[in-house]
Amino acid sequence: MSRAPELVAIGSGGTISAVADAQRRSGDGLGVADIAGRAGELPHGARVRPVDVRRIPGRAMGPAAMHEIAQAIAREVAAGCDGAIVTHGTDTVEETAYALALMLDVPVPVVLTAAMRLPEDPGADGPANVRGAIVAACDPRVAALGPVLAIQDELHLARWVTKAHTSRVAAFASPESGPVGALVEDRVELLPCTRPDDFLGMPERLDGPRVELIAIAAGMDGLLVDAAAEQAAGIVVAGSGGGHTPPPVAAAIGRAIERGVPVVIASRCAAGPTLERTYGGEGGEIHLRSLGALFAGRIPPLKARLRLQVALALGRRAAEVFPA
Repeated sequence: MSRAPELVAIGSGGTISAVADAQRRSGDGLGVADIAGRAGELPHGARVRPVDVRRIPGRAMGPAAMHEIAQAIAREVAAGCDGAIVTHGTDTVEETAYALALMLDVPVPVVLTAAMRLPEDPGADGPANVRGAIVAACDPRVAALGPVLAIQDELHLARWVTKAHTSRVAAFASPESGPVGALVEDRVELLPCTRPDDFLGMPERLDGPRVELIAIAAGMDGLLVDAAAEQAAGIVVAGSGGGHTPPPVAAAIGRAIERGVPVVIASRCAAGPTLERTYGGEGGEIHLRSLGALFAGRIPPLKARLRLQVALALGRRAAEVFPA
């Protein structure tokens, strides 16, 4: 890129923007212009135009706000920006990153970033993470990766990244793949990788349909699945092991499917795929498949829920996006 990159910075809130009061409660947030201003002199002569979409903590982020962010990025790309960064809270940034991967197919880098420490804390990580996000957004090669998270001088793909620690500065990891790039001396070093095919499309809205996520624990019965099937348009079950449930849960899954509610089985394990033909018996993957349950493969439960929700919002059948 011969000219200075023109980037947009989308602000959504989170610790990276928080201002703490005397009791250490995070109060009103900084705007994204202030956040970017703390990153020092911008690399590559980049110019950054700030756009604040939300100022909320990560815990308050939901699909409707993710949809707003996606639409804001799509508008900016249509207007000619060379890349987009998104500042976000760490609690849900992995979900927003994946939601953007589902809804955006754009020819420029989309880079999310966040911080574990408040801006006024000693060793605040926000400025360095924002700078890294800007470096990544200035590199046209990053566009081929889809939305990525830039944090702690690493780049992570949207499908695989997860918050792996509650409080450490180095809180993020990609258990399935590791980082796909590193940020060194204001440049991007990419590692060989294959980008997952996550794009589905941009729905008109994403404040519905309702998709419930139910995590399996030892000894559960079918109460939660039966309750979800009363009102939900879809259910994702975070099963044990390769995608398993206790027998009473399997029976409830069968009842939900008979009612026309799609049920997707993911694994609650940190890495590895759901299985296809190893375990029979009630609640094993062979049995659940015979009931009509769909399986998420390597997609984690949080992201399988978003995938199902976006698909249903687009009017697509669950089986189209979770093939057997």
